[in-house]
Amino acid sequence: MPDPVDIIVGRNVRTLRAKRRISQLELGDALGLTFQQIQKYEKGTNRVSASKLHQIAVFLGVDISALFEGADTRQGSSRPGLSPEAYELAVHYDKLRSPAGKEAVKTILTLMIGETYAEAVG
Repeated sequence: MPDPVDIIVGRNVRTLRAKRRISQLELGDALGLTFQQIQKYEKGTNRVSASKLHQIAVFLGVDISALFEGADTRQGSSRPGLSPEAYELAVHYDKLRSPAGKEAVKTILTLMIGETYAEAVG
């Protein structure tokens, strides 16, 4: 599962690249990568190494911090207050499209901890 910071960096790379009208192929060529690898970076599927982050920033003509814009770099954690398991559960919950499915998940969890949903949020 991609880390939220990897997703933010990828989105920023894509946005900055598109603003400069540079294709994924052109960026890949400049970095010695395939456009498929650039796609994976932009989706956050693959992490970008520090050296590649530097190369991307230089090629796009931006400060490297621009690639992290929107990430909370002060906390040191992109998952404040959540265990890895809780974070993973939250990500899967957000992917549910059905309101009934989301309600079912909340009901199951509420029953498992032994209190009603109304008591938990009230």
